[in-house]
Amino acid sequence: VRPERTPGVGACVTLMRGCINFCSYCIVPHTRGRERSRPAEDLLAEVRRLKQQGFNEVILLGQNVNSYRDGDTGFPGLLHLLASKTDIDRIRFMTSHPKDLSSKLLEVMRSCSSVCSHIHLPVQSGSNRILRLMNRRYSRRDYLKLVDDIRSILPNAGLTTDVMVGFPGETEKDFSDTYDLLEQ
Repeated sequence: VRPERTPGVGACVTLMRGCINFCSYCIVPHTRGRERSRPAEDLLAEVRRLKQQGFNEVILLGQNVNSYRDGDTGFPGLLHLLASKTDIDRIRFMTSHPKDLSSKLLEVMRSCSSVCSHIHLPVQSGSNRILRLMNRRYSRRDYLKLVDDIRSILPNAGLTTDVMVGFPGETEKDFSDTYDLLEQ
């Protein structure tokens, strides 16, 4: 089914549906089921159509785009395909789960000029205790290392995040850990 779109600069393209992360606060795996990626050829055709319709930018969407998989094509490969086999001017994406963002993705972002140098990387909390309660499967240290990796490969990248404050059981210390992480 081809979605109807209002003409404009950018269009959203859904890469996949579902999720397998089961974060303790999230209903997506229960309501949308396991991850299902769309075929890369279908995505290429959709982005080409969008360019023909006058769109200059696509925003690739998925609960965790880093989990995209079509046969041997993972998310970095898909980005490279879209950048090299379509005439779209700008490619953005969201959302990247911190536990799955790879250096291969960062290298593709650096080498493909149409892939915007922006990563939305939800930290949710800077407290290891709260991250465990959230079932996020990374630590504060892992997240900060990932930010360092991003900065070393893409020094001018825009980095945005999501933060939850007041998670059940959160203490002043947990909140301070989150505040400190954001300052870093």
